[in-house]
Amino acid sequence: MRILLIRHAKALSRQEWDEDDILRPLSEDGIKKAREFFAKLPKIYPIEVIITSKAMRAIQTAKLLQEFYPNSKYFETARLNPGASPLRYEEVIEKFHCYENIALVGHEPDISYAVSHFSGCDMMQIHIKKASVTELVGEESYTLTGLIYPKMLRKLH
Repeated sequence: MRILLIRHAKALSRQEWDEDDILRPLSEDGIKKAREFFAKLPKIYPIEVIITSKAMRAIQTAKLLQEFYPNSKYFETARLNPGASPLRYEEVIEKFHCYENIALVGHEPDISYAVSHFSGCDMMQIHIKKASVTELVGEESYTLTGLIYPKMLRKLH
């Protein structure tokens, strides 16, 4: 199984947004950069299912991703909302274990904790950039096999 952990794209800052944080949307710059980056991903990864947090910025990121994976299934779950533990990520992965290639759209530092947990190195210090893709491959234990962020693919056509 291949799991792609995708951090939501750049959102409005907390200073720019005075409503409920779960409703905080992506910035125009975040939308533009994510769309450019996600347009290149189908050359690298297949995705059968996109599962996202219910936070607006993650939903918008997942919808941008789905533009380039129109045949993928789409689900939203509060299990991936900000503050999700690696065990929440495990629950979601278990629910979708019948697929070979899934994408989970979530938040930092939750994704970093999940990557550390799944790779068996809870002390790993990793920080996932906005709109980045972290690839894990395995079944019951996982290997960190890739990390791609938007600047890396700017020159790829």
